[in-house]
Amino acid sequence: MGSLVFVYGTLKKGFPNHTRFLGAARLVGAFRTVSAFPLVLSGERCSPCLVDSPGVGRRVQGEVYDVGHRTLATLDRLERTAAPDGYHRRSIDVVPRGNETAERLRVYAYLKAPHLVDAPPNATLSEYTPALGARYRPRG
Repeated sequence: MGSLVFVYGTLKKGFPNHTRFLGAARLVGAFRTVSAFPLVLSGERCSPCLVDSPGVGRRVQGEVYDVGHRTLATLDRLERTAAPDGYHRRSIDVVPRGNETAERLRVYAYLKAPHLVDAPPNATLSEYTPALGARYRPRG
């Protein structure tokens, strides 16, 4: 097994970045965060951001993928983890959707520092949907 990564936005199946970055990765399943986090659409690009403010917002739904070290490094570059205004990768706990009493799974997720997010206050989501995805604009 490689690294387990929780994706909640454009990397989910059916969204713009999935095929390019996770097309060969193994889907583990649909999961939900154990803690609440703010999931928001940030900036003019309407980029989905999971804000690193555990306990605030809602429990977020997404997918977990088993990825190798090369894919993890590629995701780090995509999420700009080395940039001061990029995301950071940290471990969070998730449980399978529909089975809240199941054992927690420790996974990586890409989160953004609260001061870097440009989103209306209290605009948190529980799931990034295709309708929201239609508003997304890739980095130019």
